[in-house]
Amino acid sequence: MHRLLLIPLLALPFSSCMPGTYARDFAKETATYPKPATSPEGPWIGEWKSEVNGHQGPLWCLVHPTEEKPGHYDFRYRAGWGLVNFGDYVHTVATVPDAEGNLVLDANMELPAGFGTYSVQGKVTAENFKATYESKGDRGTMILKRP
Repeated sequence: MHRLLLIPLLALPFSSCMPGTYARDFAKETATYPKPATSPEGPWIGEWKSEVNGHQGPLWCLVHPTEEKPGHYDFRYRAGWGLVNFGDYVHTVATVPDAEGNLVLDANMELPAGFGTYSVQGKVTAENFKATYESKGDRGTMILKRP
């Protein structure tokens, strides 16, 4: 099994996302975020691609400040591989907007069951979301745009 698939599947039990709510929440936020966007917050859509084996798939993300943790943002992802869309997961990242209002990403998340650490580096502006990821046995890119 592709190791990237394990990240969302293993993270699903730890997610604050209830099954079946992601599509509804994504549609609601897509209809209500300011156009043009004025901050990195809100909905994103794009894809992830492995540099190790060439696998790729769709990726959605909702970005919001973490209510209970000032100086942190929740990146609520939904990912797919081929025709399969699978679990939602939240990666809470310590970051604050820089002088231009962008979010700089440099964060790690420990995965359960000994699957190691998932890390992400990148930058999210009001109109661009570009990042790299690395996990045990895989690394690649995430490129998203506004829906």
